[in-house]
Amino acid sequence: MMVMVDNNFLIRLVDDNETYRIFIQSLERSEVSLGLPTPVIAEFLVRDDNYDRATFLSKVNSFTQIFDFDMKSALVSAGIFRNLLDVGYIKENNRERQTIKVDIQIIAITMANEVSKLYTADKGITEIIDKLELPIEVINFEQDELLGMTLFQNSPL
Repeated sequence: MMVMVDNNFLIRLVDDNETYRIFIQSLERSEVSLGLPTPVIAEFLVRDDNYDRATFLSKVNSFTQIFDFDMKSALVSAGIFRNLLDVGYIKENNRERQTIKVDIQIIAITMANEVSKLYTADKGITEIIDKLELPIEVINFEQDELLGMTLFQNSPL
């Protein structure tokens, strides 16, 4: 099973070595793979120039896959953006639009690649999915179990 992840999930994962080690071992034992949308990777690397973060993303392993923002994702993204404009979710404020665009790209990559689950604690992503009733299950890693574990609960971001 493939699940997409958001930047906040990756940051939290690599910030805690013990949690990272336990989670990676669980991924290796399970049949779950993490999907990494390219906008998430960009956000992740911008966070800081941490060598360990870049190494995490560049390792070839059986439990991660990188998903590009391709033509299919662009078409899905345009549809989501239009629908959000139609329902009045996006105002004409350009600053707000820029913030929402990355969230829309992550959602579009998830949908274009027919991935049904997204690990995130991002309220904006969750609002968009709920508002448009999109076929993605949001798993809030700060509240829900991941692979039967309660990672990150009650820990500061």
